[in-house]
Amino acid sequence: MIGRLKGRVIEKSPPFFTLDVSGVGFVVQCPFSIFDKVNVNEEISIYTKCLFKEEEAFIYGFLSRDQLEMFNTLTSVPGLGPKSALNLLSRFSPEEISQAIETEAVEMLCSVPKIGKKLASKIILELKGKIITAGKPTAFDQALNALCSLGLTRAEAIQRLQGLPNNLSLEELIKRALRT
Repeated sequence: MIGRLKGRVIEKSPPFFTLDVSGVGFVVQCPFSIFDKVNVNEEISIYTKCLFKEEEAFIYGFLSRDQLEMFNTLTSVPGLGPKSALNLLSRFSPEEISQAIETEAVEMLCSVPKIGKKLASKIILELKGKIITAGKPTAFDQALNALCSLGLTRAEAIQRLQGLPNNLSLEELIKRALRT
């Protein structure tokens, strides 16, 4: 199994790039969001997931461990393949995907190509409450906890926070949620 590759990008052709590692060119498939961050002839280190299908091997690459973990989590859902998981990671960060699952934002997941309402609902059903986000809690998580401590049920707090923009501060999230 290949867990990480470090080398020079010698070719970019979305959704693939070729990484030269000590003279061996690895063709790596990755989320489209990576292509803006990687340049040809640039030395990079990527986390990888190697999957085998019949007689082919596929290498999927990610710039962060969080992306790799979310990819692994998403592909554990029956009916959600690597391409759909890459589409989700191309459009959203792992934190946004996690938040969409926890808040049951079916329409947000459905905005990704090849993810219909049925599959989005299945993703939420399979993964809700099972995703552990690394690092410090987001403003959304903190606002959710604050609203629950003020007496709202978790479902009520999520419902009030669901329509609010992601870029608001913690205080503004709580104020707006309490107004609705």
